[in-house]
Amino acid sequence: MIGRPVGRAVRAVVPTALCAALAIGPGWGVGTAWGPAAARAITPEEASAAAYIPNPAPALARISIDELTPRALDGAGDPGGAGHGGGAAVGTQAGVPVVTVSGTITNVGDTPLEAVDVRLQRGPRSADAESVREPLVWSEPSFGVRGEFVRVAEALPPGASVTYRVSMPARAVPGDPGPDLQLTEPGVYPLLVNVNGTPAGGSPARLDDARTLLPVLEAPRLATVPGVDDDEVVDPSPADEQGPAPVPLTVLWPLASSPTRVAAVPGVEGPDPVVMLTDDSLLRELSDSGRLTGLVRAADEAFDGPGGQELRRSMCLAVDPSLLGTVSEIAGGRPVVISEDAGSDRTGDSSARGARARGGDDDPGDGGATTRPADPEAVAADATRWLDELRALSDGACVVSLPAAQAGLESVAAVGSTDLTRAALDNAGSVERILGVAPVPDVVVPASGTLAPGTAEALAPQGGGAGSAVVAAPSTRTDTGLVPPPGIVGLGGTAVGRALTYSATIGSALAATGDVPENPRYSDPDTRYWLTADSPAARLQDARAALLAPVVDAIDAAGGPGDTTADAQGVLAVPPQVWTVDGESAGSLLESLGAQLAAGRMRALPLTERLTGPVTVPDGTLAPDPTGAVDPGAPDPAGADRRIATALEAVGTLRSLVDTSDPTSAGAQDHLDPMVTDALRVLSETGRRAGGDGVDPGSGTGEDALARSAARLDRLEETVSASLDRVDLLPPGSVFTMASPNSPLLLVTRNALPFPVRVGVTVTAPEDIRVDPVGVVQIPASGSRTLQVPTQSDAEGGTRHAVTFMLTGPDGRPLSEPVELSVQTGGYPVAQAFALAAAALALVLGGRRYLRYRRGILDPADEGHRP
Repeated sequence: MIGRPVGRAVRAVVPTALCAALAIGPGWGVGTAWGPAAARAITPEEASAAAYIPNPAPALARISIDELTPRALDGAGDPGGAGHGGGAAVGTQAGVPVVTVSGTITNVGDTPLEAVDVRLQRGPRSADAESVREPLVWSEPSFGVRGEFVRVAEALPPGASVTYRVSMPARAVPGDPGPDLQLTEPGVYPLLVNVNGTPAGGSPARLDDARTLLPVLEAPRLATVPGVDDDEVVDPSPADEQGPAPVPLTVLWPLASSPTRVAAVPGVEGPDPVVMLTDDSLLRELSDSGRLTGLVRAADEAFDGPGGQELRRSMCLAVDPSLLGTVSEIAGGRPVVISEDAGSDRTGDSSARGARARGGDDDPGDGGATTRPADPEAVAADATRWLDELRALSDGACVVSLPAAQAGLESVAAVGSTDLTRAALDNAGSVERILGVAPVPDVVVPASGTLAPGTAEALAPQGGGAGSAVVAAPSTRTDTGLVPPPGIVGLGGTAVGRALTYSATIGSALAATGDVPENPRYSDPDTRYWLTADSPAARLQDARAALLAPVVDAIDAAGGPGDTTADAQGVLAVPPQVWTVDGESAGSLLESLGAQLAAGRMRALPLTERLTGPVTVPDGTLAPDPTGAVDPGAPDPAGADRRIATALEAVGTLRSLVDTSDPTSAGAQDHLDPMVTDALRVLSETGRRAGGDGVDPGSGTGEDALARSAARLDRLEETVSASLDRVDLLPPGSVFTMASPNSPLLLVTRNALPFPVRVGVTVTAPEDIRVDPVGVVQIPASGSRTLQVPTQSDAEGGTRHAVTFMLTGPDGRPLSEPVELSVQTGGYPVAQAFALAAAALALVLGGRRYLRYRRGILDPADEGHRP
């Protein structure tokens, strides 16, 4: 008899134990949700105190699962066939498939280990497809079917590793009294590899364990009994038993990348727009061996394999328009710039930003050094090749547009900016322009897998009809408040007319794969764990089991009533939008699905047919909270949305400055649009629930992503401020003296932006100095303009007055710091009086001489000068 799981009881006390762990040991660096924090790895002492299962930090040894064969069991009749997803050939013993697990054991402590043994164990069959992930957090006693220990090393010094390989037959082998896995019926079975050893100077102990899942789609047949003809072996299945109905399959194939693009201050890197990145990860992903290339090629190769045509019908390419736009620009020859500190948390006062904006000697204008790829032509060639391969893959295929930059839609709605909402969701035109394929209309696929009621209303297209949202089932509720099974949920009276929901178990299993695994917001809190405690191979196998588990449910339902509604929905596979698996791993999952399509256990159901299918849950609603548990990746409500809204208002001012009457302004939007998408990248969901235990924010879950968002927000504000500061007034270097009451004042306006602008000039002057309104001033791109401002003065001479000038945008926003001009009147009233007196005196004296001359009276000064 197999004992029932006890892992849930352990999980129940983890939060309390974790608090104790944080109290007795050095704590994780925890910052605010929008502030960076110094994260570090968990220690063995903390992991032990928190009673984590599985253990992310074993004290002595770590065991990993590198390979499981077969990947799935179809029955002894075809031990190496399609059901194994193209895996390695399966060994048999007397016709019974042999299950083999291989991997690595590493001594992670400071103590030498002796007599290192491993043992394969099995836990009870999962009750249904929705419960297949529960055994991943069960403790070792729950895996009651046990094999024998196998010695893998007599000694294992600190830091050393050894490979292992442990096998058991799937079911009993006649004549062999050894243990077997007892796989006598279809199901998904959890496997555990247990490693024991003896620390030097100590006693034998269990060192670590690792788990994975094995789907059994058809139980292995009874082994051939020696001396008995095969025809005499009775097949336990009735000949007239109704076969299972094919399981509908729909796959969203995500093509997105972690946001690394940032907006550059216009003009700093030259007059032409550039693609500025925080690092070269996108360039590596686009390379011939990169992740994005691997995902495209994995799908293309799977279409040519078993069940490929049906797999093509079942798949819809989910593309990030932000990624497409960036790659298209790189392919078009736009220069790529790597900003070395673009992802850091940079701060500075406004004067420093102003110095950077003016391109001072100490700063190039963007706050840090930049580099460019060593081979720009190769970078552009990779981008061009990737786009060409994607266009070929999408030709005639289903395409859906994802929210740009994986922006969190709740956060976008909280900002309340129409421009931001449009940038996040209204991208069908750009996708069609780049790929040549129109995406499925009126569909939103939130990166978090959830959509709150208020968010749906805030993001509804103005004047548009009701659309559809693709979300995890826990994001919806029935009219009685329960979480419905996956299907079509009618949302009457809302901006989103219906929700197409997918299994939280399948979604969580797919999100747990790759280099950066996550516990999604909609995942069952009881099955969340420190995902990096499992190897990438084990997590990939878990995802395979979750994808195939509905086939087992269909087999169970074939002989009885079953849940026909749930069975009819089948599999809607929605991986995370930034799926960090490589092409080989992604291709292996497609192989497994293609094999089931070829075998008739699954059938293709295109996304468009799912979206237009009948409502399975009428009168449903969107759930304000999918699970009721704390969301470690939730953004901090304290001011981030207001800061973004303010930054976007400043971007609006920059847009309004552009002098559209000048033909040279045509490329201005190429400089300014990245600032809006920068705001979306601040709100990106990518990595928000990666790391840690997925439950407690104090464990480090999402810490890196939140720190990057904080740095991005700081940079966005700095970039916008520096851009505005590039339109300014040059302060005069000395006192301006008016030579006359109507002497004009001279001003120099400068525009360091690479496009022409129109600005206003406001004047503040004392009452006895009148300055004519300047009006709108046009300044050429990367140029300046000298203004003569008509001025009249009634002030007494010899005094100084302050006249203040300031540039403003069309919306009245100040663009520069006020410039105070010190004006000194020239003393012209007194000078005029002396001039008049002198003229009068000259007139009197001249007239006197003239009269004396006419009378013949000689002036003594005229002696000897008679005419």
